[in-house]
Amino acid sequence: MSSYATLLKRPLALGILLVFAGTFAACDSFVSNVDQPKDAAGDEQFNDPAEAEYLITGIRAQWADSHSGVTDLADGLSDEFRFGINSNATFPTFEQIDAGIIRDDNNSVTNALADLQEYRYLADDLLRRLEESNGFDPDAPAASASEAEIRYAANVHGANARYYLATYFGHPDDPRRGGATIDTSAFIPSPELYQRAENKYANALEQAEAMEDGLLQRRVQSVRARNALYAGTHDFKATGGDHQLRGTKALQDAAEYAREGLQKGESWDVAYDLNTVNDYHNQAGAGRLQLAVQDGNKAQLAGGVSESYRVADESTGELVARSHVETVANNPQELNRIPLTIIGSRGATRGGFGALPTNLTGISIDEDEFSTVADAWQANGEADALPTSVADFEDGDTIIEWGQGKWEERTDMPFISWQELFLIRAELELRGYDAGSETALELVNAVRGSYGLSDLSSVDLERIAVERDRTLFATGSRLPDQRRMKAVEWHLKDQVNGQKTAQWLQLTQDETGPNPNL
Repeated sequence: MSSYATLLKRPLALGILLVFAGTFAACDSFVSNVDQPKDAAGDEQFNDPAEAEYLITGIRAQWADSHSGVTDLADGLSDEFRFGINSNATFPTFEQIDAGIIRDDNNSVTNALADLQEYRYLADDLLRRLEESNGFDPDAPAASASEAEIRYAANVHGANARYYLATYFGHPDDPRRGGATIDTSAFIPSPELYQRAENKYANALEQAEAMEDGLLQRRVQSVRARNALYAGTHDFKATGGDHQLRGTKALQDAAEYAREGLQKGESWDVAYDLNTVNDYHNQAGAGRLQLAVQDGNKAQLAGGVSESYRVADESTGELVARSHVETVANNPQELNRIPLTIIGSRGATRGGFGALPTNLTGISIDEDEFSTVADAWQANGEADALPTSVADFEDGDTIIEWGQGKWEERTDMPFISWQELFLIRAELELRGYDAGSETALELVNAVRGSYGLSDLSSVDLERIAVERDRTLFATGSRLPDQRRMKAVEWHLKDQVNGQKTAQWLQLTQDETGPNPNL
């Protein structure tokens, strides 16, 4: 039995487990010695169909914990973020991720993976209850959810979990090979995980159709399109047969699904609150800045990390990685897509520009003053004085780097938005696949228009990469785009001191050690 299944069989209150699954996953020996609380519910007590809605709610909470925990680390491995050089950036695990040299005891990766595997297990276990438990009858008068609702939730979240595993995680001994394990399975390569996600998305679609819920159907078709696009555009080596999703067939499928995806104004969001907070806030935002926004200069890198980055111009220190700060300096209107905050030498957020979350709007700065602040800042790794003529800055206020201002602890995140789906459709059109009635240019300009940006006169795959980079800022999208799109360069050296740099978050020893098949 998997370690995730064992956790749920123990006599702890399931409600507590759903909220604190990541905490207990690392405390196995301690939990084993705790006496059963008098008011605790054993696993078997949740075979009551009256608990179906409660179980589904728990899966959604675990999804939120998993989503931002995985995607912000992926942004750290990509050239979206880098390890901070301010006083708040102290965790070496984030420095390892930024450098692409990830130790097998990296607890940031371990914790994110544990949360994700708990999410997958809860979804799979809900389906098991429905199909194997005699008492879990959705037609019973006391049932709190219909069979279609239960099957939809179990399949769509099981698919999401496999999508994350395929997209972000990789082999412990090969940092260029994507994939993961499920329970104590042998290593499953990414193309097979994408296929398993596709199978579950197809099952979820059947349930959404049974419920006659058009929005659910469009959501499923949108994430199916992304799943197939990623499978079809990664350069996966042939490691299996029909059980893998990749190549031309995957892109044909992606176009079919995308035609039936989200419409303008629609989204599928991951919900956050004070019980389940958005990890970007405390790892790459105003709460704490372990990961800063990429600003494109070697002087802004921590010492160990600087050995890994590719430098485009040794005389200036310009990196192969592009700078978000430069992007916005060239066109401040881009702050609508790339909201930024100012990080001082004390690690504090001093103010911000752009489409900031609610908790930062009180210290927002007029966008017209961005150029004044940007001119005062130098990409030299030092704290520069902020101009006292701007906002409420006083003598002694400094800026050392920039942070993302898009997410705070209670900001919901789109799992997929109509803007992302339109960019998927545009990319597929440019690759030669029919993804709907609009042209690639019309789709891209619709996205740009939603951020108040002017229309483009033409578009190609290189421009699609730029639009994705800016529109999908701080969403975990940059890492797969760097691997799969020829128009985007990889920013790290191939090797550092004889060790290959990672392009996936490698499975750590907590996942591999107990697995006899790995």
